[in-house]
Order: sequence, then C-alpha cells, then structure tokens
Amino acid sequence: MNATITLREYLEKKKTFVIPYYQRGYVWGKIKGGGAKDSVSYMIDSLTAGYNAHAEVFIQGVTVSELQNEIILIDGQQRTTFFYLLLKSLGYRGQFGLRYEIREKSKEYLTSDVLLDDFSEDVNEEYQDIYFFKKTLRLINGREGLGKISDRDTFCEYVLDNVKFLYIDIPEEKATKVFTMMNGNKAVMKAEELVKAELLRLASLNDTKSADITDNEMFMAEWDSNMLRSRYAREWDKWLQWWNRDDVKRFFKVDNVMGLLVSTYMNPKQSVSFENFKQSFLSEQKPIEAKKVFDGLRRLQKRFADAFNDPQSFNRIGAILRISGPDDRISFIRWYFGNSMCFYDKARKHNELDRYYKLAFLGLNHKKITESDNKDIIKEKYDDLYRLLADNGLYNNNKEEAFRLLLRLNIDEDNSQEDGSGRKFDFSIWDNDRRGRSLEHIYPKSKVYHIERQGDGIEVYKNGKDENLDKSKISDKSYISRDSCRWNNVEASEHSIGNLVLLYKDDNSSFNDSPFDEKKAMFFKKPKDDKDKEVKAFFKSRHLLHTIYKFANSTWTGEDIAKNKFQTLDEFKEYYKEFMEDYGKE
Repeated sequence: MNATITLREYLEKKKTFVIPYYQRGYVWGKIKGGGAKDSVSYMIDSLTAGYNAHAEVFIQGVTVSELQNEIILIDGQQRTTFFYLLLKSLGYRGQFGLRYEIREKSKEYLTSDVLLDDFSEDVNEEYQDIYFFKKTLRLINGREGLGKISDRDTFCEYVLDNVKFLYIDIPEEKATKVFTMMNGNKAVMKAEELVKAELLRLASLNDTKSADITDNEMFMAEWDSNMLRSRYAREWDKWLQWWNRDDVKRFFKVDNVMGLLVSTYMNPKQSVSFENFKQSFLSEQKPIEAKKVFDGLRRLQKRFADAFNDPQSFNRIGAILRISGPDDRISFIRWYFGNSMCFYDKARKHNELDRYYKLAFLGLNHKKITESDNKDIIKEKYDDLYRLLADNGLYNNNKEEAFRLLLRLNIDEDNSQEDGSGRKFDFSIWDNDRRGRSLEHIYPKSKVYHIERQGDGIEVYKNGKDENLDKSKISDKSYISRDSCRWNNVEASEHSIGNLVLLYKDDNSSFNDSPFDEKKAMFFKKPKDDKDKEVKAFFKSRHLLHTIYKFANSTWTGEDIAKNKFQTLDEFKEYYKEFMEDYGKE
C-alpha cells in the first residue's frame, strides 16, 4: 500500500515500530558541514513555522514492511525516532512502541521511565545512539524548540494531524534488498514522491454527494476512483522506471529520479519543491486539478520518449545538450519540450529543432537562437567561426572549434543513414569530455616537416611537433613537406582542419605516429579472435562515420590534406547558406 497519511494515522496502527539489524545507528542532531542546520533543528523549525502558519508539513516518506503486530522500518527510522522523542517531550500518552532489534541499550534507554529526567551532554557516552537521543531531547526542549511554544497540548495535536508523509508498504522478503537500493540514494526523491502522493490522493477523491445517489452508485463511484488511482500510480511508476534507465540518464545528463519530467512541467522560475508544485497546480485541492496535471505530465513524458526513440531528434538534442552550458541546457529543454513547441506539427518541430541545432554549433546561446532579431549575431558568429576553421594552425590555436565541427560532421553522417531516418549517434565519446575524445592527425604530424630560418640565416628542419629534425631524415618517403599541402589555390598544413578527424583517445594512443597506410590497416582490420584486444578497441571509433570515410581514402598526401580542407570549409558554407542568404550574405 502506498498512501499519504498523517502522523496520527501512523501511530493509530497500534503496532510496534522495529528498527531492524541492518539499520545504522541514530544520528539526528549531528552537526553538518557548510554551516547547514542539523536535522533535528531543521525539523523543529519546519514544525513551528507550519504551526504558526496553520499549514500542513510534508516530510519525506517512510518505507516499511507492515506485519501483524509490527512495522519494520526500512527507510524512516531517523524520522520515526525523532517523533518518538518529540511526542514523549510533549506528554503524548497514546501508544508509540519503538524497538531496536539488536541494540539492547538503545531499547532500554528509550523505554526508561527516566527518559526525560536527565538528557544533559556526556562527552564520554559509550553508546552513539544514546548520545544523539540526548542531544535530540536537548534541542527539542531548548529555547529554539519547545521553548517557543506556549501551548504544548495544542502543538501536540497540530503535529499529530498536520505532519504528513508517504507511507510505502513492501513485502517483508524484499526489505533488505530495498534497503540496500535506497541506502545510497536517501532523500533524492523527496519532492517528487510528495508530488506523486498528493496527485494520487486528489485524483482519487470522490466528490459525489452521497445525498444525491444510491448506495450502489456511491460504491461504483468509489470503485472508479480507486481504479483511477491505481492506473495513475502504475503510470507514474512507468515514468519513474524510464527516467532511471542508464541510457536515458546518460542521454539527458540528469541524475534526478524523475529526470526532467516534473521540473520541465513546472514554471521555469520556480525551484522543484512540493510547496511550489502544490501552489502552482493544486491550489484548489480538487480532483480535476490532479487529473489535468496527470494529463499534462503524460503528454510531456510522451514528448520526451518520442524524441529519445527518434534517431534524428535524439542526435540533435543530444548534441545541443553537450555543447551548451548548464543554464542553456535547461532553457532549451523547457523551450523544446514545454509549451513553446508542443502545439507545432511534426514537420515544424523538426525544422525548429534543426535550426536550433545548427545555430548552437555556430556558437549562439539559447537567448540569441530564440530571438527574432538575431541577424547580426548570426553573421558575426558565422564570420568568426569560418575564420577560425580556415586557420592552418587550428589544432594548436582552437582545438575546441575543431572538436565541435568534427562532432557535428559525424552526427550529420548518422542523420543521413537508413534512407534519411537516421541512426542514433553514440555520445559516449563526448560525455567523458577531454578525457575520452581526441583529435587525430590523419597524416602524422611528426612526419610533416617545415623549414624555419633563424636570424643568422641557418635553416632548421622541424616536424609538426616542433621537434628539430636531421635533414637526412626527410629523404625518407614517409616524410612530406608542409609546403606540399596545396590544392588549386588552397593552402593547408598538418594542423589544419583538412588533416584532422575525431577519435576516441584510446584509439589515438594506439595509432601513435604510424604512417597513414598503417593507421588505415589498424582501423579496418578485423580482430582475429576475442582476445585480439588491440584491434577490437578500434571498433569504438568505427561508429564515427565521418572519420571512417577519411580513413577509407586510398592515399593521404599533402594534396589530399588541402583538398579535404577546401571540401570541409565548402561544406560549412553550404550548411549555413540559408542563414547567409536570409541575412544578406552570400
């Protein structure tokens, strides 16, 4: 059973709460780093603020295995123990049994008749649980705790009826497995689980007036409400499972358990919190509001899933999320998946995404891309980027621009596959940042020489690594001159875009300074068997179609370098031709 309940309902189960053997000790009250409040003080402040404002207080849920006479606490022992100590301090006389399964001294202390007699600090306290039990009691009963409450009885009733949380009951046999899964991810789902619980509660409310219908009709209405709640719960869990798939989390660059669903649905100016969500979408506390939200979330989830499953959208969105800054990523997600685009037809959405993708690779931020009057900045960015890419020292002067262009060229090759339907690009090469990707010189830079004339007239031979060369070495056929990197009127160099491809860094290391023919042989060689690790490693880069096409050349000379530079820059001009025509530049 999953339900939102009050603290009173939690206690009225009249069962003993058991802290199982695998739980850590009680640590609430422990001072946190960075000046943050300890958990006890934070909870007391939340309760007193809610009390003064006559408001409900929603706390993180508890996960339990409810048995006939006991409730096994899988997640929630710290909160349950806190409320045990708080209610004892308030004089609560109802049933509230709490038992530590293996820590006998903790159990004895909590059930002692002198629990509230002396909780002064003892720095030599032997038992950690008892040390923090006492500290919690000091904080609860201090000036900043109950010292601020004039009517303790009223406050006690307020706490019992207005503290609410999600109550999750799971089978006992799954308890340890669930605990292990949750232990490293505590409190991550706090806002989302409260949103889910409130949506389910509201959606399943039966607002039919009993005076107007028969008992049978009332029963059917309640049945329908329960069925709706179950359907919504299953649907939410389906979304949760989808957002927690490793491939989805990697693609959208998100770790939150509900991914981008709730945050995208909310107002961009609001942080994701239960209070903000409730105020924005559930303020009237009516079932129709919850049903409307579920419908909106369902449509939004479908847009995310459709984009993920369509290779063309997957590739463009994936690229935008990787070349944009954090703020622009959020703005793009809300622009594309939110209301701005949801009413567009498929063709228009594709065109808008393609336009955004192209301008993002041109270097425009989200604000400039979505502005209507952006002619000047597009022209400026185009001119600047073309100049950088045409630089024969691109590798040394602007590696990042080379990386981005080659990323786009490889993605576009994938987009053209399957008769234009596209093939999903593998973004793992980009997700490790500089540690995973590398610019490879097709013709090894160590084998391209040039002559530098020093002040005294002496000629010094150097390679592309700026290392001095013995003049006799250049007679080796594996060496070419930088001056040979010419084709028609195009001048290039070993460091120009004409001699660069994108590779995984591991593959780059394997190539070392091998000549083009040897690189090509290694790149396309099939592994002899499963143990042929060196050759198998190159399969990582073989999904890079633009890179493959370059290594597929029969030869690679200085002329090929210059010709490839011309073709790459010509492709760049053609790629942005529509923008330049629109804005007066041919």
